Amino acid sequence: MAFTNTKESGLEALSVKWLVEQNGYEEGNNTDYHKEYAIDETRLFRFLQNT
Repeated sequence: MAFTNTKESGLEALSVKWLVEQNGYEEGNNTDYHKEYAIDETRLFRFLQNT
């Protein structure tokens, strides 16, 4: 029998999986996040270069 993670971490993992697989979101990395400016620099600079 398979067990389900009913903790908050399980809900978070399920939400991320759904967003990535069903809606084309890209999962980020903690190392890309700049705490002082509260932004994902990697995706911001990629967006700016592409637009």
